[in-house]
Amino acid sequence: MSTSAASPIERISAAHARLAPRLGGGPAWSRRRHSALDRLVERGLPDRRDENWKYLDHARLGEYAFDAEPAAHPDPASVADRFLGIQGAHRVVLVDGRYSAPLSTPTLPAGLELIDIAALIERDPAAALSLLRAPGDGPDDRYALLADAFAAGGVLIRVAAGCEVTEPVYLAHVATANQAAVHQARVVIDAGAGSRFTLVEHFVALGEAAALGNLAAELTLGEGSAVRHLRLHQHGPAMAQVETWVVRAAAQSRYEQHLLALGGRLLRSNLDLVLEGARAACRLDGLFLADGERQVDLLTQVTHRGAATETLQEYRGIAAARGRGAFNGRVAVEATARGSNASQTSRNLLLSPLAEINARPQLEIHVDDVQCRHGATIGTLDDDHLFYLRSRGLDEAAARALLTFAFCRDVIGRVPVAPVRDAAEALVAGALPDRGLIGGAA
Repeated sequence: MSTSAASPIERISAAHARLAPRLGGGPAWSRRRHSALDRLVERGLPDRRDENWKYLDHARLGEYAFDAEPAAHPDPASVADRFLGIQGAHRVVLVDGRYSAPLSTPTLPAGLELIDIAALIERDPAAALSLLRAPGDGPDDRYALLADAFAAGGVLIRVAAGCEVTEPVYLAHVATANQAAVHQARVVIDAGAGSRFTLVEHFVALGEAAALGNLAAELTLGEGSAVRHLRLHQHGPAMAQVETWVVRAAAQSRYEQHLLALGGRLLRSNLDLVLEGARAACRLDGLFLADGERQVDLLTQVTHRGAATETLQEYRGIAAARGRGAFNGRVAVEATARGSNASQTSRNLLLSPLAEINARPQLEIHVDDVQCRHGATIGTLDDDHLFYLRSRGLDEAAARALLTFAFCRDVIGRVPVAPVRDAAEALVAGALPDRGLIGGAA
């Protein structure tokens, strides 16, 4: 952790002065980065005064080393040990936010294209400028501004129109985490009209240092495309991650996300999704586990702009010990979205007196002829269910563990890629007592 008395913004400015001259891209990118920094310095990082950030422990996040960059070059064998065993997957690896060709799949199928953003910034700065979204000035985009101020690495993944990629694209975010440092990454996904593919994101850390990852990402779904997006956070106990995802869905496209926040010390995840075209649809599933002193803070903002668009959201959270979780979900139905259907559910489980979860589902409707519903629950394990299991010979700890796992299993069971599903089950089971019993139940 940083012991500096300087504020995060002061440390960011100092790091920028030191690093910006060697980030590449010539004058155009120098102007872009300095503009992003100036806007960030003027407005500051979000804090509790910003409505969508009021549950986050900003003091904890401010402890991270915003002014230090990763210095290690990990051994490829040590990295490969952390990958999920997804048979036939097209692997794309970012190490501390930079594309690693040696760790990635060398040959991709026709219709699937990968571009190293760092190389593109050097080779064709103007093309890189047009491809990477310039973040806005609002509080929910401030960490994207931070990523833009240091933009130097990441990947563009493009799926051609009409192409169906049968095996998953496996995007591994690897943090070396052998020293306190911050790394920035940019990810751009372009799903052409009528394309189909599955994207698996996996966040892992090699070391145990207090490193901070900051991801700014965007995904565009062309007309009639379908993207399944699986996201597994498996960082070590000292790691923090902030991410800003912007998703835009054209007519008759379908976006499906499964978020599994099961690792790290702190996660702040922002999702800004707009259903722009008629009959675009999304399903958002999420599960977070905030045990120990972990904090997980999720923000989803879904805008229905096209007619007859659909949203189905189900998020579940568990907090134990001194863990803290938050789910802030906003659904806005604009005047142009007649005939839309939106459902949002947040169910949460507290396993200890000092655990805390805040749930804030919101609906904002500007048109008639829509079906919208939302709900949230926060509670403890059901005493009748505990009594039933104990009457069948289980001790209290085993009964509590089994009920907790069952609470998670509903969400995990819908994950469509078996190695991701298995990894999530193992992470949840490993955090509970009587793991052997739970493993048998799974």
